[in-house]
Amino acid sequence: MPPLPLTALLETNLPRLSRNGRAIVGALGCFNGKPQSPSQVASLIGLRTRFQLARALRREGLPPLEELAAWTRVLYWLQEAERTDASLFNLAQQAGIDPAIAYRLVHRTTGIRWVQARRAGLAAIVRRLRDQCRTTGTTDRGTVRAPWRTLGSYTEAGRRALEGRAPVAGPKPPGHPRGELAERLPVSGYPFDVIVTPNEEIWLTRLHAAALDHLGLEPLHCLGSVSTGATPTRIAAVGSAELAYVTNQFAAEVAIIDLRQRRQVGAIPIPGHPLGTVLSHDGQTLYVTTNLDRLHAIRLPGGQVTRSVPIPMACTNLLLHPGGTRLFVPTYKAGTILEVEARTLKPLGRYDVGGVVQEVACTTDGLRLYATNELGWLDAIHLTTGHRESLQFDTMAHGLALSPDGAMVYVGLLHAGAIAVLDRQSLAKVATIATGGRPRRIAFD
Repeated sequence: MPPLPLTALLETNLPRLSRNGRAIVGALGCFNGKPQSPSQVASLIGLRTRFQLARALRREGLPPLEELAAWTRVLYWLQEAERTDASLFNLAQQAGIDPAIAYRLVHRTTGIRWVQARRAGLAAIVRRLRDQCRTTGTTDRGTVRAPWRTLGSYTEAGRRALEGRAPVAGPKPPGHPRGELAERLPVSGYPFDVIVTPNEEIWLTRLHAAALDHLGLEPLHCLGSVSTGATPTRIAAVGSAELAYVTNQFAAEVAIIDLRQRRQVGAIPIPGHPLGTVLSHDGQTLYVTTNLDRLHAIRLPGGQVTRSVPIPMACTNLLLHPGGTRLFVPTYKAGTILEVEARTLKPLGRYDVGGVVQEVACTTDGLRLYATNELGWLDAIHLTTGHRESLQFDTMAHGLALSPDGAMVYVGLLHAGAIAVLDRQSLAKVATIATGGRPRRIAFD
């Protein structure tokens, strides 16, 4: 998943931005300069109001949001015009904008007409933007920053529930759900990843709210929320560890979350936007993939990147083999699953499955690997022989998890709003759970 060309262009030419500045620029790049509202951008990067967003832009030496969005829009059009030789008339029509408004926007923003901007070229227009921005923006590029802001919110009921909760009475015997929808909890802010800790607490990332939600079971309810950096994506934790690690994409960092204190206590800066992450079994090494198509190994607790290797195309998924000595790295549209040694990151093998690889999961005995594919199928790979079986779906297969007892495979059918329950050995369909929405990640208590 290489960086968006527009985002890369902005971040390269505005290098002195702080974490908030990078997040704002990343958000505008993803929207091609046309966010729904200032409040949407503020929420995405973890600010409460558009007024906080305006102050953050002033501190960065950036223009007001409306003006910066206009610059981003113009740069997007110029990029597309240079790439495809399309006219502004056609680009505006594709975006559902009156071409006359688009031409006026270019003139008002850059001070020159579209034909002059095309003649000057993209690099010259970027320099005009850079000249408008002050170069005295603050930076916060430490290695691991602590103490951190204590942000987030817990309701009074949530605090009472946490204080009065009885200890969990040991681990449950392994099993698997019956395949019936028991409870539903509305969650805003684009929920993305979810984990369940051994003490039966649920932690959920919300991409568009810059928050990590803390949920309780029986009944399913929200206990509170921890503020993070922009676009928190994946969570990594080991066993009953007190710390969790969250990849904050637009902030270009991995957040360190204290699960007991329920707050962010530090962050590890990462080159590029961190995507997938997983912890070693001993909790001493954190593995992270980024949109620069790199796999990093990070020593904990110091946060130093000790090893880094290129991969064909990174995505938000990464898996540690149950033995702890190997990593499986799906490569998204490259259509392969890489197998690398966990200690050295040296390649051990690859599985060419084609399509667009999403989630991967491995049986507890380490003998069989499963992978969902965006083009509509599930692969089951025998790791000792390389033999592969596939099960076709008539829709995108995305989320993936094996039941605690290893008997069932659960596949999230993103566009169908359902989870398919399969017998692990035969891949025969056992049940379908109609969740509605777009089911992505799956976790078990």
